[in-house]
Amino acid sequence: MLAATQFSHAAEKISYAREILPILSENCFHCHGPDKENQKADLRLDIRADAIEAFAWDPEKPEKSEALIRIFSDDEDEVMPPPDSHRSLTDKQKKLIKTWIEQGAEYETHWAFVAPPKAIPVPETKSEWVKNPIDAFILDRLEKETLVPSPPATPERWLRRVTFTLTGLPPTQAEIDAFLTDTSPSAKEAVVDRLLGSPRFGEHMATPWLDVARYADSFGYQADVDTEAWPYRDWVIRAFNENLPLDDFIIQQLAGDLLPGATRDQKLATAFNRIHRKTNEGGAVPEEMRQDGISDRVHTTGTTFMALTFECARCHDHKYDPISAKDYYSMAAFFNSIDEFGIMGWKTGVTAQPALALPTPEQEKNLDALEQAITAAEAELEARMAGAEADFQKWLSSEKTFQEADLAGRFSFDGDAKAASANTVDPKQSAKIGGNTLAPGQAGNGVLTNGDAALSIPHFGIRHADQPFSVSLWLKPGEDYPVAVVFANSTSADVPYSGYELLLENGRLAWTLTREYPGNAASIVTTGKIPTGEWTHVAVTSDGSRRASGLRMFLNGQPAATTIACDTLTRDFTAANSISFAARSRFPGLRGGMIDGVTIHLRAITPLEVLAIHKDAPLAQTPADPTLLRDYYLSAIDPTARELTAELSAARAAYRNEQNKVREIVTMRESAEPRPAHILARGDYTMPGEKVERETPDWLPPFPEGQPLNRLGFAKWLTSPDHPLTARVTINRIWQETFGQGIVATSDNFGLQGEQPSHPELLDWLARDLMKNGWDQKRAIKQMVLSATFAQDSAASPELRERDPANALLARGPARRLSAEQLRDSALSLSGLLVEKVGGPPVKPYQAPGSMWKTLNSFLPEYAPDKGEGLYRRSLYTFWRRTTTPPNMMTFDTGTRDVCATRRQATNTPLQPLVMLNDPQFVEAARKLGERIMKEGGATDESRAKWGYREVTGKAPTPEQLAILLEIVAGQREFFKTKASDAAALLKVGDSKPDPALDPTESATFASLAQALLNLDRNITLR
Repeated sequence: MLAATQFSHAAEKISYAREILPILSENCFHCHGPDKENQKADLRLDIRADAIEAFAWDPEKPEKSEALIRIFSDDEDEVMPPPDSHRSLTDKQKKLIKTWIEQGAEYETHWAFVAPPKAIPVPETKSEWVKNPIDAFILDRLEKETLVPSPPATPERWLRRVTFTLTGLPPTQAEIDAFLTDTSPSAKEAVVDRLLGSPRFGEHMATPWLDVARYADSFGYQADVDTEAWPYRDWVIRAFNENLPLDDFIIQQLAGDLLPGATRDQKLATAFNRIHRKTNEGGAVPEEMRQDGISDRVHTTGTTFMALTFECARCHDHKYDPISAKDYYSMAAFFNSIDEFGIMGWKTGVTAQPALALPTPEQEKNLDALEQAITAAEAELEARMAGAEADFQKWLSSEKTFQEADLAGRFSFDGDAKAASANTVDPKQSAKIGGNTLAPGQAGNGVLTNGDAALSIPHFGIRHADQPFSVSLWLKPGEDYPVAVVFANSTSADVPYSGYELLLENGRLAWTLTREYPGNAASIVTTGKIPTGEWTHVAVTSDGSRRASGLRMFLNGQPAATTIACDTLTRDFTAANSISFAARSRFPGLRGGMIDGVTIHLRAITPLEVLAIHKDAPLAQTPADPTLLRDYYLSAIDPTARELTAELSAARAAYRNEQNKVREIVTMRESAEPRPAHILARGDYTMPGEKVERETPDWLPPFPEGQPLNRLGFAKWLTSPDHPLTARVTINRIWQETFGQGIVATSDNFGLQGEQPSHPELLDWLARDLMKNGWDQKRAIKQMVLSATFAQDSAASPELRERDPANALLARGPARRLSAEQLRDSALSLSGLLVEKVGGPPVKPYQAPGSMWKTLNSFLPEYAPDKGEGLYRRSLYTFWRRTTTPPNMMTFDTGTRDVCATRRQATNTPLQPLVMLNDPQFVEAARKLGERIMKEGGATDESRAKWGYREVTGKAPTPEQLAILLEIVAGQREFFKTKASDAAALLKVGDSKPDPALDPTESATFASLAQALLNLDRNITLR
């Protein structure tokens, strides 16, 4: 049974929400619940009016209730639930439903969907045991269950418990001594304040949050590309240490980029939405993976902040909770509108876009200076353009000299196969026609393209987005292509490409510079179409500004009407060693088309030059008005303007070179226009159905007035005082981390299929208290750990364990095995090896040979452990590869972080002691702890054994325990005296060097003692 009914006595008035609804949800709603596609007999039992209208319940004549008759039936053809459902009701449940119907069959909304009362009275008590309101609620429940609290834990045990709970590390003997000698009434509070103020607090609290945020250092899937997302992890640590209010913590992660005047840190927080799994596999479909990413955001948001299984509604209405498919996709619409491509670039080195630049202070200073240099160079050039009229008129009235400035390549494709490839400007840089053929072209020969083989032309040094250049050609499409490449220079073997490209899309030309489209690209598209089967002269230019306004297209010598498709380019692209015409890897080519007369300029040529190329006439013989001549003069002739243009290009190149050093991280950035959102039939991206708008479920509070209908408004809705879930879910997870189990044990599911709260009034009081006090996490935690409830001893009688095995009633203190991270970090701390450095890139500690990376995935490099401090950082910083989770952590029940997880299971397997006894990290830690025992524990075996035991467990050994420890020392000493090679082998484990001043036999002896201590239950279990 559920926690709420497991221990309570039956109330006079049966509660539908807490007693009947869980039974119906578990046994009946699968066929008679919200999911209309699976409803049987058109009967809904989740809506009272429908159930009564169908006479499923008949409050007037309960014995006539059809559902009740079937519940009590012995006929296999009539009984409900039917035998083939593999569900059944107990006699107690049947009687409970019967009594409820007799009482009127009143319905109530599920408890989690009703906001906590504004005021929750704290139970009155005169017990001296009660230290704060938490204790009053706990004691009130215990008294109803005829139970009493356990005695308080010893001071040493309380200190160890609270230190691990708040920092994930053990207390030192100095801290123990200081606490034991502090007789002031505020001794415990002083300890808690010290621990909450430690940098270790943020590191420790970040670990469960990273499970929730499905944080990893690689994206997963086949190639498992590194995320470089560790700055987000460091943001989380800072947020916890600085006690960022939890509502701000939520808002910034969901919508920090949309906050007015958003800071870099607030934008960085939105990486929460983008660190889900991504792929760059060649067979992946971008739109399918984009929709998967949106769904992941919905699932993570739904689980993290509402503890609801939204994922169940991706394909159909939820079978138990009132989440419809429309609710699902309306919520998805909030997370749909960012300029992202569904899959990642293949070997481009480009961070998935949109991304946030994270310059160091020095880089930022340099970039500011270089940006000012660009602005100054642009101003000088603009001034020259405006002030060159006299020189222009002088040139105009003289015998004008025209020149083809900055022409790098001209390819006519005339003559035989060898001559056709020639570059008439520079014979050393010829073209390669490849598998295409020569055929009569626009003039002489042209290249007939097969759509598979590329006509390859040298890149002429055009490899950066800030370099001005122009490409012109004659183009004859062979058919109406949905999409086909005209030319491109890009590094990726697959979408998304990085570089520059001219595409033909349903007859329209798209001219694009792209780091990754559409998150970081500049693109324009012609408004009109070019004819199929006819020759059209096409010229495209880029002025090096990296803006869409700096791109131009010309058709048949005239400027083409264009629209801006994308204007988000902020960084350089990556280009290949040649320009490919008519074909590109894994992309539709110009099948059956033709190309002729290609020219390449290392400058954005002017309309006059385009017209001359189109007419195939000398510039001097090309009719032009003064405006065209003036543009040409300033671009190609005027030495001052050309020198200033070169200086501008050099300034842009310097900025680019510095910018390329700057790290990026995936984040959210709203698109200029919201993307349309649709219900996807069965969750299939190829089957968009009804269009939906951004809306929140109508069975939850309405969207707050005055808030924008975007992610920011959604985040404000989530954290509004009337929202029934967010504060409850958040405080329940904090309770879970403090006491080992949430007040709602299913911290990931507050829905109808989740557990009932063990202390519903306490949960509501805590949620209201959190909100009333500014969502102050440290205050909430302090209140919990200073309660008498937390301070109880964890020992329990067999009777209490049998009655309350999960300790849901909290008649005893919390007890649980240390987590994977705590076990390793504690060992490092006790050994003296722990490097306490907050933040930074992930590290690679020891791993068993063959246990990771290339052995399991040929796409990955070999695992190479770090040298030096990287071996001894806290486990929080260990490189977390999604496809191969750190094996020693997985042994101790960490997840894979593929998806959001709010709690870890706890197991006890033979592999766990094998890791503790044999993993190099633990063996080395024992070795160095042994050295500490020898150096700090005194001169005798007895004093050393006592010191070591207290250092590891936090308390002094009993005489019986001391005798066992001394027996271990004596036995190991005898062994190593005759096994010097074994002692030497033990002392070689790990990179740290043994202390040469210590006797090897003694070092090995006390390393063995330390290993025994590290494997004690008192060390691995927090009681």
